[in-house]
Amino acid sequence: MSLDRLMAVVATTIALTTSNACGPLPGKPLPSARPELPSQVTNFDQLYRVNCAGCHGADGHFGAALPLNNPTYLALVDEASMRRTIANGITGTSMPAFAVSSGGMLTDDQITAIVNGIRSQWGAGARPVEGTPPYSSSKVGDVAEGGRLFGDHCASCHGGGGSGGSAGAIATPSFLALYDDQTLRTLIIAGRPDLGHPGWRDYKPALDSAQVSDIVAWLAVKRGS
Repeated sequence: MSLDRLMAVVATTIALTTSNACGPLPGKPLPSARPELPSQVTNFDQLYRVNCAGCHGADGHFGAALPLNNPTYLALVDEASMRRTIANGITGTSMPAFAVSSGGMLTDDQITAIVNGIRSQWGAGARPVEGTPPYSSSKVGDVAEGGRLFGDHCASCHGGGGSGGSAGAIATPSFLALYDDQTLRTLIIAGRPDLGHPGWRDYKPALDSAQVSDIVAWLAVKRGS
């Protein structure tokens, strides 16, 4: 082989080798095929399943925590309160803080996706009803009156003094440690339709805001706070 021919073969080999070296590696996925980072997920169904369903139920009810699939609750609670609860959790209860700024793993956009998803999927029938007690109240309840009201409205299911009955004991420190005062207020007003627990207007007569505060105050004493 002549020197010129040899040099041409070497040049071609170098060119092909260089071209292959700069090309995509075999099996390397395209950017569009790469999975999302956890912080990039904004799909409601995925976020709810991973972060909320374990306590609030797969479909927003029949969980250990208050149901989110409850039109009365969604008419009662405002968006700011819902966001605050998800972001910061509820101190002293099993509701953790989910916001990154509070030590959780959800971004602001992900919390927005959860709030919007809950309302869009389960809030279609959420309409305020005249006379509904407000979500929160600064009124300090009357403990003695709360005990009387509990006996009139709650003891038939939870037993005298909240110590038992068909629906179980609730006036015990171990149970009440799971609920802060606001959560108790929400439960009394919105009820738990998934478990047959009445809401504020299912009682006869319907409960007003002051009466709800009174019952909460009586339960708080039983909790020890």
